[in-house]
Amino acid sequence: MNLKSHVLRCIGTDERISPDKAASDFRDPETRELYEVEYPWSATAIGGVKNLPNPSALRHLWAERRDSTLSIDQSGVWRFRDLLPILSNDDNAVTLREGNTPLYDLPRCGKSLGLDFLLAKHQGMNPTGSFKDTGMTAALSVAAERRQLCRSLQRMALCRQQR
Repeated sequence: MNLKSHVLRCIGTDERISPDKAASDFRDPETRELYEVEYPWSATAIGGVKNLPNPSALRHLWAERRDSTLSIDQSGVWRFRDLLPILSNDDNAVTLREGNTPLYDLPRCGKSLGLDFLLAKHQGMNPTGSFKDTGMTAALSVAAERRQLCRSLQRMALCRQQR
């Protein structure tokens, strides 16, 4: 399943660019505003055309991946990579199998809010104990794919050697 057709939209100017044109900081070079991912089915999609993915097919695909032994499929982030179209090659994903954190039932909180049930996701149960794992897997994967991580690490090593 390939849902990787998307553009980046500047949140300040609404200007759209292709993902490969984005700078490493994902900011518009002129306005310094961030880019937002815009899918064909996004509310802001050009022309208002909604090309929704097939939810049944996605559920089936994600359930199959959950049973896979590949680390990218065991990640609670990259298992849903069809809706996170930031990598050209899935082999570049950097993962510790983050994102598969538990949901906790909060019946008393739900009741006090007038809800039949309320669930909370405990992001502190990620591999490093940080809620930041889910975002950092995406950032490191893009950096690795763009080889910027390698260049940065090489520069750091050179700096240490020169001291």
